[in-house]
Amino acid sequence: MTKEKVERRKRWETALKNVTFPDNTLDIVKKSLDNYSGDFTVLESAIGAYLLGIMIGWKPLVIVHSPKTIKRYEKILGISFKESMPMENDLSDRSNGYSFAIKLSNFWAATTGNASVEGRKVAVGLDGQTE
Repeated sequence: MTKEKVERRKRWETALKNVTFPDNTLDIVKKSLDNYSGDFTVLESAIGAYLLGIMIGWKPLVIVHSPKTIKRYEKILGISFKESMPMENDLSDRSNGYSFAIKLSNFWAATTGNASVEGRKVAVGLDGQTE
């Protein structure tokens, strides 16, 4: 493993150990379950996106999901992702698509699909490899 990968792994491990969830996280999940009608897999995906976004930031999340999906999940949860989670953090580059998109001259073109983002939905493992 290269020195860069070892350093990245240490940074990710430290960041993962330090992930904290807002005090109202469980309240948001319970309220969304109470208010939701529809396909449970959509609710499950919204909750998963919310929890993942807290861990990796909303900018990587908007690379993984379309703007329409983000809005749908926010409506289901009754929150704004942008206001409920960090913009980015030391785990953000676990998103292969985010790492690629931040190298583009127009990050927001990647979020809307106007720029092709290779590996948009791929997570990078602690070993620095994608599957």
